[in-house]
Amino acid sequence: MGTLWKEAGRPLLPRALVLAATLVLAVGLTVPVVTFRTGLAHDTFSVVGGILDLVREGDVFLAGLVFAFSVVFPVVKLALLQHALHGPLSSERRARLVHALERLGRWSMLDVFVIAILIGAMHLGILSEAYAEPGIYVFAAGILLAMAATRSVLAILRERGASRRIPPATVLERGGSVLALALFAAGLFLPLIVVEKFRFFDREYSVLDACGRMLDEGEHGLALAVLFFVVALPLARLVGIVLLRFSRRPERLARPVLALEEWAMLDVFGLALLVVVAKLGSVATVEIRLGFWVLLCAAALSLRDSVLLRR
Repeated sequence: MGTLWKEAGRPLLPRALVLAATLVLAVGLTVPVVTFRTGLAHDTFSVVGGILDLVREGDVFLAGLVFAFSVVFPVVKLALLQHALHGPLSSERRARLVHALERLGRWSMLDVFVIAILIGAMHLGILSEAYAEPGIYVFAAGILLAMAATRSVLAILRERGASRRIPPATVLERGGSVLALALFAAGLFLPLIVVEKFRFFDREYSVLDACGRMLDEGEHGLALAVLFFVVALPLARLVGIVLLRFSRRPERLARPVLALEEWAMLDVFGLALLVVVAKLGSVATVEIRLGFWVLLCAAALSLRDSVLLRR
């Protein structure tokens, strides 16, 4: 029983990515990521500072949720990646560990989407505004580097694996995949939430509306991140699953479709939306609209497809 570091001929890329992710993430957790303005008052928060602010306001559950996904998950993931590379593990145990890290890693992006949704939906006239700080991009870069490190380790493990034959899809499976794609397309345009302030300010937001607002406000990085991880990649994945279901050789499409799963973050975005609804509840009336439930159904059907494919 040896280490993957030695067995694979001491590959430099995974080790370099883990090291870079560790350093970038350490900076991203502590530098400012968002500024809130209410009247003449300005409050700037880092990821850690925002969690502490939630605790001070009594939102202990939200603080624990964000802390778990945005701090504990990425830190533990990097430690376990180091163990996967250098620990004396059997090939089977190492593969299970890295696959688990692959499926969980994207949830570390929760805080990025929380801030993106806040900026897209929190412009309550002159009463309250939110602005992204450079730290949010540093933090996101650390998360994405950790995800890339996981992929690099998986690439080494998969060089030794053999592809399996996928049986033809049933009519029910094909129908579920097509329905997931249709629901997702509709959910992008339907309103996700409505924000009401003092009864005279009432505004609905869809995913595309929020992205357009961020672009208008100059938050191009966050808008592009949402468009890429919440719109483009989930759409590509759902289209890929539909094509796979109707293909005569689904094995050719299975690996790239499953590879998109780690990067398509529709479900992470949904949880971030719930966090924002709870957070804004103290300053405005926020209600979830039909678009959220439509996207949630699309994510559930997509998850079902992933489970069937992995089996």
